[in-house]
Amino acid sequence: MSVNSKDDFLDHRKEQAHKHYALGDPNDPMTSILTVEVNTTELCNRTCVFCPRHDPEVFPNRNLHMTPKGAAVIAEQLGSIRYRGKISLSGFGENLLNPDFRRIVSTFKQRLPKAIVECNTNGDRLTQTVIEELFQRHLDYLYINLYDGPEQIEHFESMINPKYRDRVKFRAHYNQEDYGLFINNRSGTIDWLNIEEEDIESLQGKRCHYPFYKMFVDWNGDVLFCSNDWGREHVVGNLLQQDIRDVWLGKTMRNIRKRLAEGNRTESPCNKCSVNGTMFGEESFNILQKYESSNNR
Repeated sequence: MSVNSKDDFLDHRKEQAHKHYALGDPNDPMTSILTVEVNTTELCNRTCVFCPRHDPEVFPNRNLHMTPKGAAVIAEQLGSIRYRGKISLSGFGENLLNPDFRRIVSTFKQRLPKAIVECNTNGDRLTQTVIEELFQRHLDYLYINLYDGPEQIEHFESMINPKYRDRVKFRAHYNQEDYGLFINNRSGTIDWLNIEEEDIESLQGKRCHYPFYKMFVDWNGDVLFCSNDWGREHVVGNLLQQDIRDVWLGKTMRNIRKRLAEGNRTESPCNKCSVNGTMFGEESFNILQKYESSNNR
């Protein structure tokens, strides 16, 4: 196996997006949810320079975890809209530090068999047994982020059963100039990456698709308006207490989308964010714009 380049990974994501929209009903506004990103834990064992956890005063570790019971409620909410998209177990922490993580994988997959369930990990807690169990619990993809160097590949390859190798992807995050991902300032919580103020200002007037296509669910069921809102400035609802339609199509999200559709990034934290925001989600943008237009007649 080899490292999946940033372009390879983008192609993988684009293929997933194409399949999602092809299967969905463009007249159903809930089809706009391409990805549900789930933060299963507030713990991480690393302090990467491109992450707010690099400075514990900015983003400290907290021993807080999603429970299988909470995951079941969230899965039921997604099931109520016949969700078939991607459930990205990623968020703000290291998934394998949640003691119930493997049960959470099972919970989502059992209740949403047609959804794609993925796990991001730094790999530090991976063993052959853990990998085997994750796939036995019907995890679809395992993304291993390589933070130390390409020599990690051989270490991880030795753990992976050959029948699962096409479902494991390595992402190179050790290159200080690239990291294998698009670096951003996490809505202004990072100020040590030399992202220029001019770069942020240049985005003013440009729309952002994130709140149109991605739902971010925190460990306690809270829904943030954007997965880049590491400061948790806008909690727009809670899937343990509210119907998913009321959260996704509620007044708060609609107002945020209206601003961003017009390229208005003057509200916090958008006014501090360095994310372009238009790489994905144009189809979702169009679905929700059509929905809003038909409801405002």
